[in-house]
Amino acid sequence: MTTQRKVSVWGKPHIVSVHQKSKSVWVAVGDYMGERIETKGSSEGAAVKRWREAAQYKGA
Repeated sequence: MTTQRKVSVWGKPHIVSVHQKSKSVWVAVGDYMGERIETKGSSEGAAVKRWREAAQYKGA
């Protein structure tokens, strides 16, 4: 099941799709500044946090 999460990056909202790939792997995917960013984490929150960090790094 894929869920949509609203993630704020530098004060602007972005929609990120999150799904569970396996028992301990979650994947977050979304576009930021025209680029697709995909991150993985051990939980839904961890995957979303890594996505936000990756987007902030690209936009810095």
